[in-house]
Amino acid sequence: MTDKTVAKEIASIHNQPSIEKLDIKHVETNNLDADAQRLQDLGYKQEFKREISLFVQAGFAFSTMAVLPSWMVTFGPCLSSGGPAALIWGWLIVSTFVLCIALSMSEVISAYPLAGGVYSWSLMLSSKKWGPFMAWITGYAYLTGLIAVVMTLAWTGADFIYAIANVLNENQIESQGASVGLYIGLIVAGTAYNILGLRFSAYLNKFMVVWVMIGTLVVIIVIPSMAPTHNSAKWVFTEFINSTGYESDGLVFLIGLLASGWALVGYECGAQIVEGTQNAATTAPRGIIICVVGAVLQGFGLIISTLFSIQDIDELLNSDMPVATFFLRATNSPAVTAFFLVILLVAQIGSLCNSILAAGNFMWSLSRDGVLPFSRFLYKISGDRSIPINCLLVQLAICILVILPSFGSVVYWQAIMSAAVISINVSYGLPLLCRLIWVRNDMPKGPFHLGKFGLFLNFISVIWASFFAVILCIPSASPVSPESMNWSSLMIGAVMCFSIFFWYISGRHTFKGIVQSSD
Repeated sequence: MTDKTVAKEIASIHNQPSIEKLDIKHVETNNLDADAQRLQDLGYKQEFKREISLFVQAGFAFSTMAVLPSWMVTFGPCLSSGGPAALIWGWLIVSTFVLCIALSMSEVISAYPLAGGVYSWSLMLSSKKWGPFMAWITGYAYLTGLIAVVMTLAWTGADFIYAIANVLNENQIESQGASVGLYIGLIVAGTAYNILGLRFSAYLNKFMVVWVMIGTLVVIIVIPSMAPTHNSAKWVFTEFINSTGYESDGLVFLIGLLASGWALVGYECGAQIVEGTQNAATTAPRGIIICVVGAVLQGFGLIISTLFSIQDIDELLNSDMPVATFFLRATNSPAVTAFFLVILLVAQIGSLCNSILAAGNFMWSLSRDGVLPFSRFLYKISGDRSIPINCLLVQLAICILVILPSFGSVVYWQAIMSAAVISINVSYGLPLLCRLIWVRNDMPKGPFHLGKFGLFLNFISVIWASFFAVILCIPSASPVSPESMNWSSLMIGAVMCFSIFFWYISGRHTFKGIVQSSD
């Protein structure tokens, strides 16, 4: 393959509205292996060490999703929005559409195994004219979501620590300052661990897969066996609760999907380490699919076990920490309750570490193309550890600064959690929308492709991402007050306005897509 041939292929892939079909079968040239060659064909040079296996790739996404603590944190508040029926049927509904998105993403990442993930895909799947703008807004939306995820995981991790302390002590601790202090401590610790390098991230994820699997089985088996009473199957599958103030049960059911929506995000995070993955075009899509299927099955078992073991639904609805209340009433033992909370806390910390790395790597991929302010500073990798240290440190500073308004209102962090889910889902839909508009069946085929089902699943995924983003912006209670208002739409709107403003004053003049030579 000559340099002219490579250049022609890149141009046909990236710059044309109608993309010529090609199978991704590369001949190794210039002493590059297949992964590095494919990366070069897409316009980038190999900068990360290829040391990530399928187990670590799938484990990274699975641990990042952290269904065990993520669902347990949200199920209590969401009980008021539909009750058990909404939780269990909502999980099945959301899981179906998440599988559609995961399959569509797997097909795309097989064709474009790039660390930019959704940002890179929006660029590659758009026309030459619209590609830079679509990639720009996708990048900002996804980065907003990733940072909001990091903040939410750290905050809920701090809540777990508080819950453990309060369960074991008569004197209850309540301090916003201490919550912020624990939050900062967890993010600092997660950042410090990631600075050690990708190899240590692999160690963590191997451990976390085992921890989460065993922890989930312990919760699913032990909690029902210790529960004093059990709810009937009719109650679990049909009981509907509406204490939101809304008259429409249909709307309440949709609001209750937040628990499932929050637990079933993060499966795409494997894209942020794909340029360090061996045989990436095959390993990455397999990792996404294995992760999502495992998370869906894990969550379903957890939901069934939890709903059958609830002792006092009214107490959960009024509890400040429903998950701790649930464990305490089901086990009648503070020590056992603390044990279960530790299981959740460790899983949450693993998810936090992975999310910090994913956000740092994504910030690096944006700076590689000059999308972010101070990109030259951010675009730096520690060669021996394959870690974008400057991005990790900047992300740490942002997370600390953005949490400070929580001193004024505890509702603030709830808006951050909603903003995380909305931003992530919007960024899922944008590259798939780009494919529908500009590429359709002409997308290059990687080792994993969906054939004639690709466009159909792509279309379903875009519809769901758009619909779900609207649902997540609805306030959780009526009448709406400053305390119950869903401020996430305002937060996301501010970020998107900034990104569009920055695009018009700078981006449209300086950002034309891939700016780094693969030479």
